[in-house]
Amino acid sequence: MRTQATDSVPGWPSELRPNRGILVLSGYGLDVRVSRGRLRVADGIGRDRHEGLVHRATGGLRRLVVLGHTGLVTLDAIRWLADIGAGYLQVDADGGVLAAFGPQGSDRPGLRRAQARALDTELGDGIARRLVGDKIAAQAETLVAVDRATPLADVVIESLRSAAAALHVAVGRDEIRVAEARAAASYWSAWSAIPVAFARRDAADVPAHWRTFGARSSPLTGAPRLAANPANALLNYLYALLEGEAAIAARIVGLDPGLGVLHADQQNRDSLAADLMEPVRPLVDRFVLDLLADRYFAAADFYETRQGVCRVTPTLATDLAATSPVWARAVGRVAEDVAELLTAADRPASPTPITGRRRAASRPGGARLRAAAPPAIGVGRWCSSCGRATRDGRRTCSADCAAAEKAQHSPAFIAAGQRTLAALREVGFQPTIPAEGRRRIATRASETLAAARDWQRVHPWPADLKAFEREILPGLAAVPARALAEATGLSLGYCRRVKAGLASPHPMWWDALRAMAR
Repeated sequence: MRTQATDSVPGWPSELRPNRGILVLSGYGLDVRVSRGRLRVADGIGRDRHEGLVHRATGGLRRLVVLGHTGLVTLDAIRWLADIGAGYLQVDADGGVLAAFGPQGSDRPGLRRAQARALDTELGDGIARRLVGDKIAAQAETLVAVDRATPLADVVIESLRSAAAALHVAVGRDEIRVAEARAAASYWSAWSAIPVAFARRDAADVPAHWRTFGARSSPLTGAPRLAANPANALLNYLYALLEGEAAIAARIVGLDPGLGVLHADQQNRDSLAADLMEPVRPLVDRFVLDLLADRYFAAADFYETRQGVCRVTPTLATDLAATSPVWARAVGRVAEDVAELLTAADRPASPTPITGRRRAASRPGGARLRAAAPPAIGVGRWCSSCGRATRDGRRTCSADCAAAEKAQHSPAFIAAGQRTLAALREVGFQPTIPAEGRRRIATRASETLAAARDWQRVHPWPADLKAFEREILPGLAAVPARALAEATGLSLGYCRRVKAGLASPHPMWWDALRAMAR
């Protein structure tokens, strides 16, 4: 449970402000109940227990995500969630969705009757074809990013085009599924060589099959279920969140999440939720792709069961759960489109309670009042040495990690520089600063020193020399070093040292730097 806590009444748990409206509970002996009109939650393991309160009006809760299967959720708590329009999603350790419900949707018997009639009909085949077609098109877009890691993207994109052509002429759900399976086999083949980066201190302890994406099918099951490596474990967990949001979206628009048009009926499975997921899966894939490219994982982010199943630890799962609003909006749009197709002959047109598109279109200015695309998802920066989150986009999180990285890479860097210098000298090039360059440097240094002396004659020396580090330096984190160099006339290398906190500029430059920081 990682939230923003505020001051509370003495003797009472702290008030919680869920991150992006998502409150994630994990551990054993979970406790969700209502106490004096507030939602009281407790989670954790052993001595590492957390407890807090969520208020109806100020909590901003939109989803309660439970990772685990031990504890209690009272009937009062379920009603409390329904009263504020919040959803409940419970995901088991293996990525299976145990429960998913949200705000009470429209009760539309005519829509459910049309949904049931669409099975094995031309309308149902058309909806299934559209869902799979949108999925294949999104997969092709995602492969443009995969091309950074594999030379197979062009070949796979051609295979996807072939599958899309087969989908266009497919007759019946069986042929549509065959086209989707062909596209999926080609699509995941382009992912196999994508690397998974681990922090330097944990790299030696990570097994070899954890270091790449590998096959989408698990060696334990022959299917994606029960992933054997971190990359597939990330996908499975995020797909579980997406499945829960799809089931909630189906109920909100008035559909039955159990009656699918693409996936066959199966006991204890929401087949329509699995259908609605298909066009949104590549959006999840792209997020995982960016995560693998930008994040250094710690070995503690994952754990392996006695059967060899790789799972996401609660700490990382909490970070991933914060993406639920994005998947909720994306899959909600798909659910609204499916409801529209099922009731195309009905008037008035099917409502859009999740995205509000139809309501926005009726206002002056039309749908431009509401953004159509889901918000971007940031993946942050993570320390290359220990795997912890960094600040200000830095590569390492602390001075100790920076020193460890430097100690590891400096010998190789120095050796590479010496080899380059030797190669240049062999062809007659002497990599030294010429006399004219040295004169320009000396002249610039003399001019800067004279300007500093002139400034000191007119301006009083600042009484607080630490004011720069406290008031100006934090604001320079988002300013490019080149922009600082252009504004002050200082060298690019020196501006980089200033941004890194390795150099303190003369007070004569503080006004210019303060303006840039603003």
